[in-house]
Amino acid sequence: MEQLEIRNAFPGAAVFRLRETTSTMDEARRLVRMGFPPGTTVVADAQSSGRGRLPERRWDSPPGENLLSTVILGPEAARLPGFTLRVGLALCRTAAVFAVRRGGSLSSPPALKWPNDVLVGGRKLAGVLCEAGPEATLVGFGLNVNQLGFPPELEGKATSLALELGLPGGLDLPELLELALGELAFVLADGDWRQEAEERLWRRGEEAAFLAGSPEGGETVTGVLEGLAPSGALLLRPAGADRPLEFASGELLFRAPRVDRSGSHHIR
Repeated sequence: MEQLEIRNAFPGAAVFRLRETTSTMDEARRLVRMGFPPGTTVVADAQSSGRGRLPERRWDSPPGENLLSTVILGPEAARLPGFTLRVGLALCRTAAVFAVRRGGSLSSPPALKWPNDVLVGGRKLAGVLCEAGPEATLVGFGLNVNQLGFPPELEGKATSLALELGLPGGLDLPELLELALGELAFVLADGDWRQEAEERLWRRGEEAAFLAGSPEGGETVTGVLEGLAPSGALLLRPAGADRPLEFASGELLFRAPRVDRSGSHHIR
């Protein structure tokens, strides 16, 4: 593990880099036990056991191409309203600012797919995984940066900054991490975070489908996605309802279901 000489917006905290690890989350837990302060960050070129928000979903990344990182924060961070959304908002801001720095533009403004993904043009650019504990809150995120190709199951569903900006020469990962840490520190302290998060909310004002509960036993609810509650919960108004329903957990689906003549529902 080597220490990177980059600016960290969290005072007194260092940034460490590994060539390979099981998961930056695992390394961050070890640093918490060693007493490293909030803001300490671990980044890896490759990880063998990266995962997404749901246990069955892996986060696979070609070595050295993307930003794979975990930031250690205090246990109180997880109690901030809309905490995971704030992390996603910081990554939205990071992508937008980086594009301006490079003199380019993204195919569309970075959007928040509730609760923990960042999309550009409907394709996934980044994902967030947060874990809360009595000693620390761990903020893990993966940001696609220099990856130019994706597995068949992700074709058309994922993108990267290099693809969006048309710059395949190798974008600077430490520069992006430095920028992301600055945006994260800003958004966590921003009392007006919800306004920008709602402006960036994917499918806001549109018909959407939401899977409430677990993927195995959840119920699909359709309606107009109206925005975010102060807590960060999703607000979805079903047809004919007087007020929106509030969902604190579940998954926003990519497409609304269609109903065939037999009355069966299908997710397209």
